[in-house]
Amino acid sequence: MIDINAIMIILLSVIIICLLFIMYVMYVRIQQLLTEVNALTGRMEITGSELEQLTRSVEEYKRMRV
Repeated sequence: MIDINAIMIILLSVIIICLLFIMYVMYVRIQQLLTEVNALTGRMEITGSELEQLTRSVEEYKRMRV
């Protein structure tokens, strides 16, 4: 007959394997989210020349309205 120690070892081993799988899934998801954040950051950044052009456009618009 299997004693209680063997049952506990098997149970804890299964739990550890499940936790390792969950950690792996979380790691993969974090990597996906980081990739998405980097893509969004690239789209949100405004270069100096784009900012200058935007400022000029706003100033021209203001002059046309007056």
